[in-house]
Amino acid sequence: MWCAVSGSEPNIIIRGLKNNNTARDNFTLLLVNGRRINSGETMVRGAGFDFSSIPISAIDRIEVIRGPMSSLYGSDALGGVVNVILKQPTEETRINASLSYSHPEEGDGAMTKGNVWVSGSALPDKLLYSVAAEVSQQDAWFPDDVHAGNNFSGNAEQERKGIQAALTWLVNENNKILWDISYLEDKRTYPDTDRNSSADDDITNGKKYTTSLGHQGEWSWGNNNINYLYENSKIHDDNTHPLLAVANAKQQNHSLDAKFGITAIDGQLITTGFDVLYSSIDIDRDYNDSQSLTQNALFLQDQITLTDTLSATLSGRLTHNNNFGSDFTPRAYLVYTPSDRLTLKGGYAEGFKTPSIYQSSKEFTLVSCGGACYLTGNPDLKPESSKTVEFTSSYRGDSWFVQGTVFANQIENMIDRDTSTRATGFITYQNIKDDVESKGLELEGDLDISDTLYLNANATYTKTEVKATGLDLENVPSWLANITLNWDVSTDLTLFTSANYTGKQWGYSYSLGENIWFDPYVIANLGASYRINHDWTVKAGVTNFLDKNLQAESQDYQESEIGRSYYITIDMAL
Repeated sequence: MWCAVSGSEPNIIIRGLKNNNTARDNFTLLLVNGRRINSGETMVRGAGFDFSSIPISAIDRIEVIRGPMSSLYGSDALGGVVNVILKQPTEETRINASLSYSHPEEGDGAMTKGNVWVSGSALPDKLLYSVAAEVSQQDAWFPDDVHAGNNFSGNAEQERKGIQAALTWLVNENNKILWDISYLEDKRTYPDTDRNSSADDDITNGKKYTTSLGHQGEWSWGNNNINYLYENSKIHDDNTHPLLAVANAKQQNHSLDAKFGITAIDGQLITTGFDVLYSSIDIDRDYNDSQSLTQNALFLQDQITLTDTLSATLSGRLTHNNNFGSDFTPRAYLVYTPSDRLTLKGGYAEGFKTPSIYQSSKEFTLVSCGGACYLTGNPDLKPESSKTVEFTSSYRGDSWFVQGTVFANQIENMIDRDTSTRATGFITYQNIKDDVESKGLELEGDLDISDTLYLNANATYTKTEVKATGLDLENVPSWLANITLNWDVSTDLTLFTSANYTGKQWGYSYSLGENIWFDPYVIANLGASYRINHDWTVKAGVTNFLDKNLQAESQDYQESEIGRSYYITIDMAL
């Protein structure tokens, strides 16, 4: 998995497939506690705020599943799944807080962020609670030098305020009722620059309200997890382009999902359930009328223990979309563990992704081509689908671990913009006629060099090809690699250094008016963590300490990297 920054939000790439809002992206499904969240339809262009709507202080861990998981999670899980697991309310009172500040060595772009998480019991052994809050302020960053021209996009000024609260009612030892609510305000200002040339700043105001209610139960036959989720996202977009009017966008999602785990059969774990999704979108500038979709699904998975060392997982999902009909996605997987150290696993999976509302709606029209044309939806689009095979081998030694995965992914009906009709003043979306292939190798490992020195690394090689043209997919690095070295100087002091390598990538150069290979680059970081006492820890460091300047090489890199920056963070845990 690779996380880059484009503009003001992170992009995630898994096996060459992204998650950001462009015509052929959004292939990674984002879940919070296993529940799908999505406000992307409000931002046809630019970065949404699904990732940033989650308070960092409330996050317990992040789970990443590489490869298609549509058999369990449905549309959008074509490239992979990122599941953000939040901290659960606790019986004992706990308080975590953090305050951080960072500033680039040159130019603006300073960020101040504070967050807090509080948990405890309102009624002992009966009612637990947690509250998380986060506030951040980031100044706009746009390099003030000769390299920053019309085609380079920096980072917007951002103000964020968010709060999340959760209650857990312990009905009895086998039943829980869970409720949570969250609210986010996100204001972004894109200042007047060479890229955004205007007398005024572009301003985007976003607000997101989310609430959910769920039940978890343990029974003699297994368990259940039932959830209802409501999302309400609003964006006010005041773009200063003379042909773009002010836009007011609103997206509402209602989803109900139920999952049942059946353990009553020896040697098998059966998971079955359903989900129902209703989503509506209304953008006064871009649609003639409000739009909506309904999607229902049934799924079944059986994990079978064949022998003491061999297990199989078979799963399938039947999904019906009111605009695109029904689709069945299967998955078959084998896991072989001949010893406690060695694991071999592999299988076959299919995935699919329905077109977004704006891609497929005949009511959608947006100024494009810098004002020279209009972008319209295409109701004749077909869902994108994929077929993937993969094989993984891993081995764990006494002080080291290594794992390798080979994968091959074939994508049908990938959606892209059709610009061949630009001369008419209108362009639209189309399905690429031939398949798109993505295949490669994933490597990862860690090594305890000594009792105080630890090394971990990962690397991914990806080769993509659009069969119709023989060309690579745009903006997909051929190699991605990360390495981190940690040194426990003492029980209280830890030093670390890391490096992130991004290989060459094929992409369009607006400066040259043609596709080119962008050069590889390395971002290196240094840092330290010192535990003052049991409750307080201070962290400090330098990001991009080699001061890699992408825009000095090309203004057209899709990702942006702020130059050498310094940060300090103070953490408290009670």
